[in-house]
Amino acid sequence: MGHSDALRRGRAALISVVIIVRVACAVLLFYVFANGHREWALAIFLCAIVCDALDGWLARRFNVVPSLGPYADAGADLLLVLAAFGAFVIKGIYPEWTLPLIVGMFVQFIWTSGREQPLYDPLGKYYGVFLFAAVGATLAFPRPAISRVVLAGIPVFTAVSLASRVVFFRRRRKRTEPDS
Repeated sequence: MGHSDALRRGRAALISVVIIVRVACAVLLFYVFANGHREWALAIFLCAIVCDALDGWLARRFNVVPSLGPYADAGADLLLVLAAFGAFVIKGIYPEWTLPLIVGMFVQFIWTSGREQPLYDPLGKYYGVFLFAAVGATLAFPRPAISRVVLAGIPVFTAVSLASRVVFFRRRRKRTEPDS
């Protein structure tokens, strides 16, 4: 094993550790919010956001995939969003249907990406950004008006993201089809 291989594996492991910290933040966020500590939940969410930015920056900087695999980052994002929305559902802020909708979108992302590497369409990443913003807004501004806007946005962003995915794959297939 060469020095560069060891360095590459070390960098991939470092990124994985940052992702694991984000997963731990998800568990803590759920626990503290479900137990009525909104301010702590917001602080934990902000820590998770920093970890998300850090692991993405490290992956791009070193051009490595986390040792946990190519879907580790997206999986940690899902866990963070589900933990937050799970706690929100328990507290009666959002209805239960939000959880299977979010999980369904993640499943279709994995299913349409394939095994090797996540495949992001131009608008698909915005769905994740919307969900992170929804969590942040719900924690930072605990008002019914914010909850109503987020709740109205969930099906809209879901529909737009699904439509974007369909268009993305149709265009991609057209480019790869031989001319007849």
